[in-house]
Amino acid sequence: MKSILIVIVISLILSAACGGEPETEIAPDSTASTPPDSLETPAVHHTSPQDAITGAYNLIDEARSVTDEANARVEELEQLMGDN
Repeated sequence: MKSILIVIVISLILSAACGGEPETEIAPDSTASTPPDSLETPAVHHTSPQDAITGAYNLIDEARSVTDEANARVEELEQLMGDN
């Protein structure tokens, strides 16, 4: 009896997992298929290696400051909760 119940439960789980709603396809935009005019072609911005390095350092500094702010807030919450 248990084996029948297990088989029924497994089949219900599999049917629920596989029998979801069908995926809906989004029709492609009609303007996306047309090639852009030569006047509308965006200019390509070339980044120098130094600009890329500077940008990476700026991102690292920003992440560090966000982490420091989060740590400060956690410390404040710990002090308010009396965990310190």
